[in-house]
Amino acid sequence: MSSARDPVWVVTIGDELLRGEIVDSNKSHLSQRMLALELESTRHVSVPDDPRAMEEVLREAAARARVVLVSGGLGPTRDDLTTEIAARTFGRKLVRDAESLEQIRAFFRRFNREMAENNAKQADFPEGAEILPNPIGTAPGFMLDVPAPSTGEPSTQLFFMPGVPRELYRMLDEQVVPRISARLGRGRVVRARLLRTFGIGESNLDRMLADLAQADADAVLGFRTQFPDNLVRILVRAADERAAETRLDELEREVRARLGDLVVATGEQKLEEAVAALLRERKRTIAVAESLTGGLVASRLTDVPGSSAYLLEGVVAYANDAKVRALGVSPESLKQHGAVSEPVARQMAEGARRNAGADIGLATTGIAGPEGGSAEKPVGTLWLALADGAGTIAHRYQLMTDRARNKELASQLALDWVRRRLLGLPISAETFPRLISAKEPAK
Repeated sequence: MSSARDPVWVVTIGDELLRGEIVDSNKSHLSQRMLALELESTRHVSVPDDPRAMEEVLREAAARARVVLVSGGLGPTRDDLTTEIAARTFGRKLVRDAESLEQIRAFFRRFNREMAENNAKQADFPEGAEILPNPIGTAPGFMLDVPAPSTGEPSTQLFFMPGVPRELYRMLDEQVVPRISARLGRGRVVRARLLRTFGIGESNLDRMLADLAQADADAVLGFRTQFPDNLVRILVRAADERAAETRLDELEREVRARLGDLVVATGEQKLEEAVAALLRERKRTIAVAESLTGGLVASRLTDVPGSSAYLLEGVVAYANDAKVRALGVSPESLKQHGAVSEPVARQMAEGARRNAGADIGLATTGIAGPEGGSAEKPVGTLWLALADGAGTIAHRYQLMTDRARNKELASQLALDWVRRRLLGLPISAETFPRLISAKEPAK
């Protein structure tokens, strides 16, 4: 694949990217994955849903790069023009693929939804394209081989993928990377695994794992933040799939040994999914009492299908009267200590557990901000409490000054408490040292 042309161009398509309505994380992910193949991205280009701009960029990319990775514009709406423009740019007819159309129809049937007719256009591809299946969405991708501008050079591979990150990531790993590897002539298999961590910063992750893959040219560790988590991606290259999986297993065991209980989930699994699996596995039930988080903990638990098996009740008791009426919090405790206090957090958790007859009661109370703080209890103060058959525990944390992030981080801490309790792991303020209040040591 040696050539004077650029190794890789990355092209992302969509008006929303240029208007700044969404952060274009696909570019960095695509480039990171290419580095694992020792291919450096030399150009990132974003274009609007404009036929002329799209055609111009595709022509230039095909002429100047050996691999072109394109994301976006494969949806069913009138502004999803990528397939049509790719066909026109490279002089191909659009051909409807019957098998892809049936797979799209089956996707809708699986969720008992009626497919709109305009979804059928997602089964149209430029003539001669190699179709890239999308098992978790309705937009298959495709690959085009376009002749190189100079005789004797290898053709350009153009890969067209959905803009939805989770669909793009899977298609990239399962469909695109193997095809590029085959073109490189290495006959190598590339495999990756993702570990989700909570309670440690990205720089500390790097420090703890810095030496792990340094001596192995076929192994790469990557880090990225997905607030409030930090993700570790382990990527390996090997002669065959078995060797790759073996090496992945070895590296994962070492990463887990070093990070211990900071690893909360694997792959794209979220913390609430990991907690749900533990609750089901151990046949435990939970009730939630929320003030600061405003129902976010219960919402996240119910994002997981089948949550009625373990979530018995969720109470948003924002006002003091609601804490007394719905959870049995003592008016005297509220008067003496305030709503943001250890006694109230404990009583909220115990009341939620008692009222619902649940195995676990979980409570959040605090000051989300940006107003309402004081010298004793600044914005970001959080009290968490958990009650179960072993008793009640409560700890104070000092979060941030941003309201949305405080709610998100508090819900993450609360869910991690449940994970830790179910696994028999320690729970303390010291588990998250960067969150300990400087004003009041956790009790």
